[in-house]
Amino acid sequence: MKLERFVGAAVAAGVLVVGGIAGAAVTFDPDAGSGFVGKGDVQLALGWNNKTLQDNAASVQFRFGGEEITEVSWVCTNTNNENTQERARTTTNDTQGVVASVARERNQVTGFHLTGYSGSVTSSSTTEGPALNSCPSGPWTLTSPAGDPEVIGSSGGGLEVSADGADWHELG
Repeated sequence: MKLERFVGAAVAAGVLVVGGIAGAAVTFDPDAGSGFVGKGDVQLALGWNNKTLQDNAASVQFRFGGEEITEVSWVCTNTNNENTQERARTTTNDTQGVVASVARERNQVTGFHLTGYSGSVTSSSTTEGPALNSCPSGPWTLTSPAGDPEVIGSSGGGLEVSADGADWHELG
């Protein structure tokens, strides 16, 4: 699974604890997609008061994802034996939904139990730079084709929450 490459780099201990605020109640195991998110963390991320959370708890959704940046290069040479190196950089974002159920105590929402991943990983990529193995116009020829992409940066461990599935907010 593509998401695993982000998870491994982000979490050495196996359990991610998200949140830099006092009393934060987010625990998350990225390998299993399980854990718990306290109501206060959701309220803080979404800007909700307690009544809004209680009224809209059923619409709360979670997802987990990461980002990887790769770079690839190749060499073009012209008739004067001059070299130019071309580069392309690709940023790939992978996310996967997390199944949640509402935790209640005395008819009040107290948080959300995360019970695993739903569906498959979704990916989106953007590339900056010239087309792969292309050379400037004129007397340039490709002399060293691009090799495998090299990872130059990655991040993982991003647990996010949304009330509408479109506007996502990072927890913690």
